[in-house]
Amino acid sequence: MFKIGLLESNLEYKKFFNNIVYYPRTKSTNSDLWALYQKSPKKHLIISDNQTAGRGRGLNRWGSTPNKSLTCSFVLSQIFPLEKFNFHSLILPISIVGGVKKHLSLSLQIKWPNDIMYKNHKVGGILIETKKYSKKYILNIGIGMNVNELANDLCENINKKAISLRMILGGKIQRELLLASILNELCDAVHRYTPPQIILEWQKHCNHINHNVFFKYNKKNVAGLFKKINNNGQAIIEFNHHLVPYDGAIKYL
Repeated sequence: MFKIGLLESNLEYKKFFNNIVYYPRTKSTNSDLWALYQKSPKKHLIISDNQTAGRGRGLNRWGSTPNKSLTCSFVLSQIFPLEKFNFHSLILPISIVGGVKKHLSLSLQIKWPNDIMYKNHKVGGILIETKKYSKKYILNIGIGMNVNELANDLCENINKKAISLRMILGGKIQRELLLASILNELCDAVHRYTPPQIILEWQKHCNHINHNVFFKYNKKNVAGLFKKINNNGQAIIEFNHHLVPYDGAIKYL
């Protein structure tokens, strides 16, 4: 069972979340968060030990292992203006990578836009859903990470692409302390990082800068060279000698 008290005692920014909720089992923490926010618009953080119908990017599903994965969702008020809205997708993975590094001394990487990777194996992902309330957007941030899974816990069709922190480090990890480190890093980044700093940090951890990737262009899957992040938080991919701003998903070549 996830120990909420242990998490709370290690959070440095107590006011960042004013309502922490634990569900032993649920279909989706993101869905739970929307329902809770409609009833009470607070800075909710929802954590579950067993998420049975987690959502990923697009139509993808995010699988989790009971009592071994880290699955949570939380409210984040809009930080960046609409023209730089993509920076919400960039500040989150650098906070996760930073929090893991501080707590476990493990260096992870980022795949565009916000997948958490270890040597081209996926460790975790982030789902961002938005709704407009009054004059600003509210972000529903879902984080799913493989923490204490063993190889046989991961589905057969993904176990060659996925990996857990325990499989990397060889020992069991205290999920409460790990999440506290990640959330502390996020709170610090929100107060400290400017968009140019976010670009530098994101690019420093990206594992495919100047590598060829597959992406969708004019409704076709094509290959291009992933170059950088622009000032609006978009990926810049070189294709047919042109630099293409891009917001969608990519695949490794």
